[in-house]
Order: sequence, then structure tokens, then C-alpha cells
Amino acid sequence: MAKQQISLYVDDAAIYVMVSRGRQPLKWATVPLERDQVKDGVVQDQTAVAAKLADLWQSLKLGRSRDVVVGVSGVNCLYQLFTLPELPDSLLPEALARETSHNLGVEADQVYLSWQVLGVEHGQMRVYLTVMSREMVDGLLATLKQAGLKPYVMDIKPLCLARTSGEPRAVIVDTQPGSFEVIVLSDGIPEVVRSLSFPEEASLGEKTALIRGELERAVVFFNSAHMDKPIDLTVPILVSGEIARQESEWEVLRGPREREVRVLPSPIAEAQDFDASTFMTNIGLALKAVLLEEEGAIAYSIVNFNALPGAYLVRKRSLAESAWLPVVVGGVILVAAGIGLNVYLHEQNDDLAADVKSVEDRITAQKLTKKDMDALTAQVTAAQASAGGLETALTGWGVDRDIFTGDLIQVYASLPQGVNLQSVARSESAVNVNGDAADEGSLFDYAWSLEESGRFSSVVVSSITLADGSMSFNIILTGMTVAP
Repeated sequence: MAKQQISLYVDDAAIYVMVSRGRQPLKWATVPLERDQVKDGVVQDQTAVAAKLADLWQSLKLGRSRDVVVGVSGVNCLYQLFTLPELPDSLLPEALARETSHNLGVEADQVYLSWQVLGVEHGQMRVYLTVMSREMVDGLLATLKQAGLKPYVMDIKPLCLARTSGEPRAVIVDTQPGSFEVIVLSDGIPEVVRSLSFPEEASLGEKTALIRGELERAVVFFNSAHMDKPIDLTVPILVSGEIARQESEWEVLRGPREREVRVLPSPIAEAQDFDASTFMTNIGLALKAVLLEEEGAIAYSIVNFNALPGAYLVRKRSLAESAWLPVVVGGVILVAAGIGLNVYLHEQNDDLAADVKSVEDRITAQKLTKKDMDALTAQVTAAQASAGGLETALTGWGVDRDIFTGDLIQVYASLPQGVNLQSVARSESAVNVNGDAADEGSLFDYAWSLEESGRFSSVVVSSITLADGSMSFNIILTGMTVAP
């Protein structure tokens, strides 16, 4: 079964959230934003927007579901197809940074670059490059962090819209209250993209005229570079967003040459009261995973990469990074104790073996009566039983050691940033974890990670103490399982 995921998009006018599983929408909601809380895709009031996100999560009853696929506005983003000599992956970032500076006039240290190698042929590689404003991306991701959300995949709105197309060649137009997109999709590549904000207080007619002008420019620009295969009148205009409900304005888009205009069909299942046209960006975000996992899925846009900057990618700490010191120290203690116990038990076994040998020698050297033989046999049986008990104790101790080692590894491997441990102690029935956290969110992320590991049947934050700007805590873990 497909995994449930949450897609989130924030533009100047509203927040859009959709919960889906595969191609099935489960929950959805929009929350309008106040004027200038977000402007041209840049979050201006992070605290206010984060508060709206927190309220939205509560109203949708999403609970601890904090991982999101996030979309960013296409305003102030650039797109470019490059042809470069075939390069190893290690050299590609530097080469694209130079191309960005030379061809687009943008310094790479002021933007975020994301790309996808579309193909390599005859020593040449085709690369689809996107350039995103650092201010826009950093502001949005800081807002999500403030709201306690964790983006693990990111994409840009026009690329999401292109992914929803059921046509390999189309002109896609999407409008929202404050902005609009025009995308020319050809042979699976969104080659020409225009994302612009509407002038403040513009009327519906003025907005439609602006869209029409940008649409014509986009088509002319594409055709000038593809005279062998232009966007002709057989290529439809697919509309989504507000303009999908404003059929009276389609005539202006259609123009004097009567190009076909129709609503961009939804590639996901219909649901009662779900307006797919409003959530088309979220649908494109949800399809990022669906098109890769669903058998036989057809994608008319082949551009599909994770635009989340490397600095924000969640990198799971390896055992060597997160647990090497405590595990090594604990391991040394356990090994030392094990060696001591092993020595003691083996000494006891050797003594018992010597006793058995002595009895056997006495039997051989003396002619004993049946009564004597029975008594000696009883002594041998008792000695062997004692040896078996000691061997069982040794085996049980080894199993117990393995359980605690596994618990200790999980306790440290689950640590998120901002949480430090002071002590880990185990009794017969529980593991007590004491430490301090930078904030409440980090602490509960840690507790949730321990619970999701499946190793403990119960994870309880038993106490939280605030003192001198530090948050101390105690977590009790019970129901340990033995790793195979």
C-alpha cells in the first residue's frame, strides 16, 4: 500500500495542504493569508504564517505527522536547459555555477541551484537547471521549522503543474489571486516558464489581458527556438486555479486563432467536495513519489528532482557518528564484565570437572560396592547439574547483554539535533534516559523517533524541568525486544 504523505504549498494569498495516499486524496484545506504576510513568494511575517500552519495542522487532526513535501512559488525563479560536455558528478555543481553566472547573470552564492541530467549522448549531457532565490527558500523553510514541520522533498510550482499534464505538449495556465503561471510543455520538458505577480488592485479583465500577453510571448519565444516543431494550434491551453472557473475569460486566452482551451484534468481520484483545480500544485507534489513508485505510471513531464537545498536535507546520523563514544564506553564495560564472569564460570566448571575426574579415578582404583557406586553416581549427577546451571546462567547473561546493547544503540541512534544525553540506566523492567534539550520540539521529536523505532512498547516522557534556559528531561522506555 502506498505511504500517506502531506503536500504543502504557500503562496501570497493562502496556504494549501493536501493529505493523500497514492492517487487518493484523504484530507485537504486552504487557509487565507493576510495581505503582505507573504509577498512574491517570500514570507514576510514568519511568526504569523507559522501560527496559521500550526492551527491548520490541529484542525486537520494531523497530530505528529510533521514530514511534508513542500512547494515554493515560481516567482523569481529561473529555468534553463544546458548542454555540457559529459562530466563526473563531482564536477557538475561547479560547472553549473559557472554557467549560471555566465548565461543568466546570477551569482551562484546568492541563489540555490537544483538540476536533473536528462540524458547523455555522444559525450554531451543535457541538464535541466532551476535557480531559486535564497531569500524565498530560507524564509519558507525557517517558517516551517518554527511551525514544527519537517520538509524532506521540495519542488517549484511550475514544475508541479507540468507534472500533472495529461498531454505531452501543452500550454498550461494557472492563476491564483496574487500570481499566475504560464508553462510551455514540450516532449516532457517545461521549456518556457513565466511566473509573475499580478499588480495590486488589478481587475479581472486586466489580469486576463496580462496573462494573454505573457502566453503569446512564451509561445513566440519557444517557436523561435523550435521552428521544426512549433507550438501550433493543435496544442491546447490547459487551465487550472481561479481561471478554470472563469470560462468567460477563456475567449481572451483562445485568441483570434481559436486555440483550444480546457480545464487541466486531475490525475488523481475524484473525492466529494474536492476541487482538484485549486490543489493542482499539491497534486503535482504528491505525484513526485507516485510516478516513481506506481507500476505503469506515465509522466508527461520527465523533470522530477528534489529541489530541497543540501543544507536542509535531513541526513540520518550513522552509528559511527551518533553512538560511537557511548556505545564504545558501554561496550568496554560490558566486555570487561563479560570477561570477568566468563573467567569465573569457567573456573567453576574446571573445578567441577576435576571433581568428576577424581570420582571416576576412585571408582577405577577401588573395588566399590553397589551402594558406594550409587552414592558416587549421585555425586556426579549433582556436579553435572551444577555445571549445567552455571552454563545456563552464562548464556542468559549473554542474551541480557545483547538486549541492553541493542537498547543503547537505539537510544543514541535516534538522537535529533538539539538533544544531549546525560545518562542511560537500565533496570530489570525499563531503561531510564536523562538529558537536556534545546526546546520542547526537539525533545518530542526524540521521543517520537524512539517510539517509531519499534524496539520499545512504551516511551514515556516522565518529567521535564526548565532551569537557567535549559530543558532537562527523563524518558522511561519499557517493553524491550531482543534483536535477531
